[in-house]
Amino acid sequence: MKHKIFIGSIISTLLAFILYTSNMRRVENAQLKIVGPTTSKVKKSKKKVKEHKIKKVKEPKVNSIEYSNHVKAKSGSNKQLVKMIKKVMGLDDSYQVAVQDLNNSSRYAVVSNTAKAHDAKDVMKLFLLIAFYEQEQKGKIGSKTAIKIKKADKVKGDGMFQVNMAYGVAYLREAMLKNNKTASNALIRKIGIKNIESVAKRMGADQTTIAKRFTGDAYGKATANDLAKTMIGLYQGRVLNRQYAGKVLSALAKSKERIKMVKGINGGVYATGDDAFATAIVQGKGNYCIAVWSSNNKNFNKLAKNVNTWFDKKHK
Repeated sequence: MKHKIFIGSIISTLLAFILYTSNMRRVENAQLKIVGPTTSKVKKSKKKVKEHKIKKVKEPKVNSIEYSNHVKAKSGSNKQLVKMIKKVMGLDDSYQVAVQDLNNSSRYAVVSNTAKAHDAKDVMKLFLLIAFYEQEQKGKIGSKTAIKIKKADKVKGDGMFQVNMAYGVAYLREAMLKNNKTASNALIRKIGIKNIESVAKRMGADQTTIAKRFTGDAYGKATANDLAKTMIGLYQGRVLNRQYAGKVLSALAKSKERIKMVKGINGGVYATGDDAFATAIVQGKGNYCIAVWSSNNKNFNKLAKNVNTWFDKKHK
């Protein structure tokens, strides 16, 4: 009996060992498969990584910035004149040019790369002179009129006029034409700035503004086209009748030193200007008006001579 039990134990032990060995081999040969969760959260770093942003270059607004090469010609402008003006004035500077045949209203050229009004100095005396003669035409001032110089009129360093002394309007007018600021200020006060501004508007100078006193670097603002309209208005008898318009033109013609623009031009020349502006009526083979503004006046004389030659050829 005991012998049978012993043999049964041995057999049971042997079967257990075989089963254990078989299971170990199965585990060793099995591949480990890890199944991850369907969703997992990634912990973000607290430190932000700086991204290199590409700065967008803003295109300038054409309406707010005026470019030297954006040259425009008014509709109806004579193509030959436009081409010639562009060639002379070039692309390096800002400019405005207006040319008008006084015998043919359809023959003109208005060319510019800037439309706004610009600071003007001595050329503003044109509007003061016209307003002066309008007051004379109306009988409000005459040869016997005298104006007392006030402290506000006097410009520092002017030894020609004394405060509280009265001077005849003819004397003041001549001094004003020679660019005397004290005389100009006294005449502005006498005539009235509103009357001078009214003259400018009635002449068609819509963009022109005039200072209450002629001091500093600018006496107002204007455009070349405004100056052309004003000179043409004088020629056509606008604001002033023929007699008084003639007085204005004679005063401009009597200037001892011609402005740079019209030097070397023959015929009847009635001109005024300064370093930035110039305007003139020229009567020769052809009668025409020219007005120009530029940030650089180096081409003024060349322009005027070329325009003059062009009109001479048209009226052979």
